[in-house]
Amino acid sequence: MYPKESVTYVPGDEAATGRGSWAIRFWHSLDLTTQFLLVATLIIGGSMAILGEWLSSQIAANQLRSRAESGALYMEGFLAGHIEEGPDGPRVSAERQQQLDRLLIGTDLATRVEGFRIWERDGTVLYSTDKSLMGKRLPSKDIEQAFAGQVVAQLETGHDDNEDGGQPEQRPLIEIYGPIYRSNVHEVIAVGELYEEAGEFIAQRDRVQRRTWAIVGATTVAIMGLLFLIVRRASRLIRRQSVTLKAQLASAQALAEQNRQLRKTADQARMDASKSNEALLNRIGSDLHDGPIQLLGLLILRLGTPAPKTPGDPADAVGPSNVTRADISPLRLAGQVLTELRELSTGLVLPELENMSLEAALRVAVERHEHATGSIVKARYRGLQKSTAHPLKICLYRVVQEGLNNAFHHAAGRDQRVIAIANEEAITIVISDGGPGFSPTSTTEARRRPLGLQGIRNRVEAFAGSVQIRRRGKGGMQLVTRVPLEINSA
Repeated sequence: MYPKESVTYVPGDEAATGRGSWAIRFWHSLDLTTQFLLVATLIIGGSMAILGEWLSSQIAANQLRSRAESGALYMEGFLAGHIEEGPDGPRVSAERQQQLDRLLIGTDLATRVEGFRIWERDGTVLYSTDKSLMGKRLPSKDIEQAFAGQVVAQLETGHDDNEDGGQPEQRPLIEIYGPIYRSNVHEVIAVGELYEEAGEFIAQRDRVQRRTWAIVGATTVAIMGLLFLIVRRASRLIRRQSVTLKAQLASAQALAEQNRQLRKTADQARMDASKSNEALLNRIGSDLHDGPIQLLGLLILRLGTPAPKTPGDPADAVGPSNVTRADISPLRLAGQVLTELRELSTGLVLPELENMSLEAALRVAVERHEHATGSIVKARYRGLQKSTAHPLKICLYRVVQEGLNNAFHHAAGRDQRVIAIANEEAITIVISDGGPGFSPTSTTEARRRPLGLQGIRNRVEAFAGSVQIRRRGKGGMQLVTRVPLEINSA
């Protein structure tokens, strides 16, 4: 397999990645309050700075516009009467120029107004307090806008329209262009221009801007302060809850570990009890075989064979209970006791299962049952694990053994079946027969078995399993055993 895309190694990438991871670690090392202060300073502070700058610019623009409109109205009212219309267009006569000079040059008004000019549409200067500009043609976009009916105003430092080659005086001025209309007609005939001293205007504008910035700053501090108090309280609450949760988590983990140890101990005790129980059963079976069974065999030999019977012998008489004398002879009773003791010892003594797989152990149980009873068992195994805990293997062996014994005794061995299926969750064993059904608490045979249904239930429940007994649809009974694998794995 080859890579679908080529990979190019860039030496700088590793350093950039390291810096990025360091920044992330540093950010996560900060508490919630510090993170909030940093983010709030960037977002709220930046937003309020933009808002303050916008407000300041809007206030300055509105102040300048208001001053410009006032100046335009003043020029229209003051200069309109001095403009005469001639055949060649508007003009300012010499007499009108002298009147304007007396008003605008060397008076108190001149201390506030740097200069006046009257412009014709083509940019020609009709009148100016600076006589060197008279008659010159100086077109500009501002004049065109004013002839379009707009008031144009701007702040500048000095003006150099005189073209005398000297340096302009460096002081702030407001330059205003305003349209001058024909009397009683909304038609622009000329444009007036004035330069107004802007020192007081700038000082007032700066005061308003400072107040605006103070309000914006105070609002920003108030907002950040209130949010900081809320975040700090929430941070302290989260910190306290975090400490409490950590303590509870540590306690829960300790309890979980204690429960795990207790379960492990209980499981081990259960396994040890199962082994001890099987060892006890093996010892009882061996003791029965080596003790009472041997003595009973010797007793039967000593009693010998009964004497031949003669016709009409009173021993053949049948009593009211249909029991003959031969049925209750010592030899007959001793033989029955010997048979039952051998069955008991055979059922108690287990074969060697430790080195067998679960499937092999269940096959042994089925084969021993077929050998002991002469019946046929149909068995099917699927998905059984090769490695199974030995106590669980013994339990399931006993379940199959006792289930088949019950099927043989109550169904006469008809249609005996064993199905053993395992998956990732549990092992399920179904033992069924084709008999009429049974009631274990009402039969003498069931009470004489070494392991009854209650014994099966006790064994399976010790492994957290379940036992169900139900009727088959076509007749007979089913013994369904299910043992979980999660807590019974090898």
